[in-house]
Amino acid sequence: MIQKVIRGRESLRRVPELMEKLGMKHPLIVGSERLIPGLLRQEGLRNAPAFTGYHPNPDLADAEAGVRLFQEKGCDSLISLGGGSAMDTAKAVKSWLCAGSLEQVRMNRLEVRPIPHIAIPATAGSGAEATFNAVVYEQGRKLSLSHESLLPEGVILDASLLETLPEYHQKSCALDALSQGIESYWAKAATEDSRVNAYLAILGVLDNLKAYLAGDPHAAEEVLDAAYQSGKAIRQTRTTAAHAMSYQITKLLGLAHGHACLVTLPVLWDGMCAAEETRPVMRELASRMRLGDPMMGSRLLRGLLIDLGMEAPAMPPEETLRELADSVNPERLGNHPLALDRKEIERIYRLAFRPVAEPERQACLDIWRYYHA
Repeated sequence: MIQKVIRGRESLRRVPELMEKLGMKHPLIVGSERLIPGLLRQEGLRNAPAFTGYHPNPDLADAEAGVRLFQEKGCDSLISLGGGSAMDTAKAVKSWLCAGSLEQVRMNRLEVRPIPHIAIPATAGSGAEATFNAVVYEQGRKLSLSHESLLPEGVILDASLLETLPEYHQKSCALDALSQGIESYWAKAATEDSRVNAYLAILGVLDNLKAYLAGDPHAAEEVLDAAYQSGKAIRQTRTTAAHAMSYQITKLLGLAHGHACLVTLPVLWDGMCAAEETRPVMRELASRMRLGDPMMGSRLLRGLLIDLGMEAPAMPPEETLRELADSVNPERLGNHPLALDRKEIERIYRLAFRPVAEPERQACLDIWRYYHA
């Protein structure tokens, strides 16, 4: 399915136009209380029901409550407005509506039903607006939903929605898009098409991040589009080890998701450069990123983290390191180009949390700053 995408600042005003194209009459809005008032001011949406009762890590109970409201209000469609949590909740609601039962939801057995969904990201990072996947939790257990019918039919990319994001979340979300681009590029499932999207995501973040954080409106549009491209890339390839290793870093150490992904990414980059079978793709990726030597890539990423004030936290206790290594889902590693056993995973964590000595730290920072000179 080809998504209908509207880009541009203040394009939130064009939601009614997109609704008309998709045949939407009475949508349920899924979003945060902070953002929804701006959407309700648009023509045809002033009386639209809104569902805000979802968690940052949405669970099936959230989706069930959303389904009840959808049915009680006689809705025919969905609009999600916010970050990945809002979009994943809307996808979970649609999944339930298309499946008809909880058991069918768990098995990803959905019937294709005409329930259009417009996704409006208010963060530039997850790319969830471009994927047919969603993550929800059931009694603390992660449940991955994946079905082609969950791909939002419409997307609004309005960079003005990013302006109220806290700075840390601006940084972390952009790092998520960067990590998705890099991981998608080297993923086992990568194709020529997915690498185009991955390339656009990588350079879109690297070339515009500083200006975006400084408040440049055009740079914000470029980073938002980079996040969308990263979603299109992982829609085809899925993510690899950096994402698989990030979730417990977030849970145990409190780092936001994108930040957690970048903690291990430089170490994984070095491992990919060292392995004979992955050197060709790393040379190609380094060339696309305008790096003369593939080994410069990990230093560039470390320099980026240093410059953003987002270096890895101090080395965790041994018990936490073991818990991190034990937590990685082997299925999530199946798309990584190199086989990683538990011993190697623990080694990667140790290297990721290792303090960077001052000469190396300065060299990494110089590479990142030269990249933008």
